[in-house]
Amino acid sequence: MSNVAAEFGADSTARATFTYRAIDADGREAVGTLIAQSPQDVARRLRSEGKTVLTIHRDARLVGSATETRPSRAARARRSDLAALCRHLGTMADAGVPISEALSSAAQEGVRAEFRPFVARLAAEVESGVPLSEAFGRRGREVPAVVVALTRAAESTGQLGPMLLRASEHLRRGERLAKQVRAAASYPFLMLGAGTVVVIALLVFVLPRFAKIYADRGAELPWPTQVLLGASDLVRSNGLLLGLSAFLLGGSAWMLAGSDAWDRLIDRVRFGLPVVGRISRMAFVATSCRTLATLLASGIHLLDAIAICRGLSRSPRAGRFWDAIDARLRDGGTLVEALRAETLLPSTVVSMVSAGERSGRLPDVLARAAEFAEEDLETALKQATSLLEPVLILVFGSVLGAVAIALLLPLFSVAKVAAG
Repeated sequence: MSNVAAEFGADSTARATFTYRAIDADGREAVGTLIAQSPQDVARRLRSEGKTVLTIHRDARLVGSATETRPSRAARARRSDLAALCRHLGTMADAGVPISEALSSAAQEGVRAEFRPFVARLAAEVESGVPLSEAFGRRGREVPAVVVALTRAAESTGQLGPMLLRASEHLRRGERLAKQVRAAASYPFLMLGAGTVVVIALLVFVLPRFAKIYADRGAELPWPTQVLLGASDLVRSNGLLLGLSAFLLGGSAWMLAGSDAWDRLIDRVRFGLPVVGRISRMAFVATSCRTLATLLASGIHLLDAIAICRGLSRSPRAGRFWDAIDARLRDGGTLVEALRAETLLPSTVVSMVSAGERSGRLPDVLARAAEFAEEDLETALKQATSLLEPVLILVFGSVLGAVAIALLLPLFSVAKVAAG
């Protein structure tokens, strides 16, 4: 098989990876990969080597893996589990342990117990002769395309240990970033849920007791108390209908969650709101730069790296961004020219990419840009959380205070009746 690694240092702005099947001068079938500008270029190079071309097509394995790894509601392995597995395999491969033996040991004690059946299936496939990259690629949604690409590059260059350790580090950083975003996003929903439960409990269980007391005392009810008691009666008398409506609304949202219309709606919210939009852009920059840096530093072709980045998110806007970058590169443009024509990345990142291209240190510059973006994102998340916390406390405190005041107002009229 042709060695792709020898081609990685060449200019790759308008070239792609192609797979071929051919017959060599001895009549034996040859299968391999080449990086070229077009299938015709691959055919010319093969014929110059005395081979008879059978088939040529662009290597779609990386693209297919990227598509399959789009977020899904289907069950998949945890990124932390995959990071631990890659670290285990990389360390043992560096020590000279065969990958099949390393997988077998991981299936016994190297990973979390719930993850061991997954590793055992991988070990069985590798022991039967399947390359590790192909075994990873067969799992689609469960194994990110980045891991598949790095493993395939490692098998081509013979650097399986360092590549798997690099994949582990990439997964670890991505999981840390995702946890920070999820924690910041879950806080307002947690507060909203807790406040809703408290208000419903007051309406269903507490207010009826006060209503009976007021009725027995003949207290005059002010309009805030009347509104509150009316809401309590509405919730108690129509509780089943309201619960069913909430269930149907939640079910409808769940069913629409995978549709294009839902993705467009989430996209407008994600990038349109002031604070959320800034955080979303920072997360996109951090994830994209980190992924590109990891792939390019490992020798993955730029167009294949972009195909993998396209599959990282369901966001239509992110998809259009990567499609535009891919199209401009295929038209002969440079990465910097393609980035400058778009608006999703900040100008500082584009300037860093330009410097990286001029100096030939693009992977290092992208990694540095990812570090800056991750630091800015962490700061922005802390600021947003610190600002949001007092706002939510003030809102829910005001609601609960209004309910308490509405409950206590009739007590003054009861006191007047008792005094009279």
